[in-house]
Amino acid sequence: MEKIFSIWPSLSDLAKDLGRPYPTVAAWKQRGSIPAKYDIPMIKAAERRGKRLTLETLARARAHGATHAAE
Repeated sequence: MEKIFSIWPSLSDLAKDLGRPYPTVAAWKQRGSIPAKYDIPMIKAAERRGKRLTLETLARARAHGATHAAE
């Protein structure tokens, strides 16, 4: 998930781009998990910043996180 979060200069910027409160986005980072319902809004927000984010990238990040959580 770190690669995804690094698209934004700060968690505050990500929160603003998604219209979510900062503490919500900070909790996502702390958990290493972003709710799937934000996939499309995140892809669009990344595009507005000139970055490429795909559903595949998000799915792989989730799968990677789930693998490590099970260890």
